[in-house]
Amino acid sequence: MKYCKQCGVLYTTDVCPKCGVATPDEQEPAPPAEPKTVRNQWIALVVAIPAAILLIMGVLHILRLF
Repeated sequence: MKYCKQCGVLYTTDVCPKCGVATPDEQEPAPPAEPKTVRNQWIALVVAIPAAILLIMGVLHILRLF
């Protein structure tokens, strides 16, 4: 299903039934990200998620002691 950005209607035809706007041509896909950027983002995720879990568990452990 397509979504009309002007009036917010979901439709299946090529033209929006409510406002009559035709669907625009598909945009070009974004160029692929640089491998260095992707690697840095994965490293940040691999470090940040366990760190956040450990932080939450530490806070819960401290609260349980009191």
